[in-house]
Amino acid sequence: MRVAILTELFYPHIAGCERRYFEIGKRLVKRGHEVHIFTMRHEKELPKDDMVEGILVHRYAHSKNYITLNHFRSVEGVLKYSLSTIFRLMSEKDFDIYYFNQWPIAHSIFAGPFLSPAVQEWCEVWLNKIVTLERIVSKVISHNVAVSDFTKRRLTNFLRVPPERIMIIPNGVDYSKFSAGSYEKRWGRIVYLGRLVPHKHLDLLIEAFRQVTQNISEAELHIIGSGPLLPSIRKQAFKLDNCFIHGLLPEEKMLDILRSSWLFVLPSEREGSGIAALEAMAAGAPVITVDYPDNATKELITKQGTGMVAQPEKGSVASKITKIYSDEGLWQKMSGSARSLAMAYDWDKVVGSFESYLQRVANNSF
Repeated sequence: MRVAILTELFYPHIAGCERRYFEIGKRLVKRGHEVHIFTMRHEKELPKDDMVEGILVHRYAHSKNYITLNHFRSVEGVLKYSLSTIFRLMSEKDFDIYYFNQWPIAHSIFAGPFLSPAVQEWCEVWLNKIVTLERIVSKVISHNVAVSDFTKRRLTNFLRVPPERIMIIPNGVDYSKFSAGSYEKRWGRIVYLGRLVPHKHLDLLIEAFRQVTQNISEAELHIIGSGPLLPSIRKQAFKLDNCFIHGLLPEEKMLDILRSSWLFVLPSEREGSGIAALEAMAAGAPVITVDYPDNATKELITKQGTGMVAQPEKGSVASKITKIYSDEGLWQKMSGSARSLAMAYDWDKVVGSFESYLQRVANNSF
């Protein structure tokens, strides 16, 4: 198959969606398919045409500061990318599949009606001011992929997409990479890995950790990632013992910390399906997340027994951390469940299902 993936950002910009398409794309290439990424040229020095792990990357529609300091998308950038995508793909209409990332959503509205067969991916469904745009997208593209049961239910309940038009293709994890070696767990080592943006609520995690240290002196917190909140998080954690704000780390250093982690905390307000949480589980770390309405990770944890769900307040998060710390048997049980769950989400298994689904769409065999 020749597969075109339309996504606003891609490597070397790395976040959840970018990592998903990188992992899926390189495995599809190894299976003999031709994968093209059509994306923004978010940095002018990046080549317009590139190859990454066998994936053909086409960068265009350069927009300076596409993601603003407040972590919003610039209107100019969205329109430039969305309109450019129509003209770019109309001249290259020989793909077997056109696969649309959810964001920036306008590209699906503008280009979706002209490209066939098209598949729309949904990582989350928002019930705010963009819900009207979501409803439009759900009408112009008939094939849909949801990253979780949680997102599929929202597509069905709120956007009225028939369930038979939705395929669940979850996020995955390179299980062997995160579970490799015999790493000794640092009891009390808490890790967060991800973007440093407002909806992740790192301020809540830091204050919960401050409370934990009053009773557990050997506890340590490692926050790994980049984003606009990095300076304010460092300021908040200033003089807090055993709290390490690393920013971005080389992969091997990040792996060392995650493999030796005792617990992973994800206090995010909204998650379609957290890749970092799966990576932590592959490393044998139970996960604490927070009970926000738009957080799909809490459902995975509750059903599979891989961690705990706290209320969105520092006392509740601190209480859950302390409970796991004081009960090694509970931690062992959660750690084992976490590894088992992560193994079931290995990227090779996920891509097998993804490949089969795309072939059925391409052959119109629904």
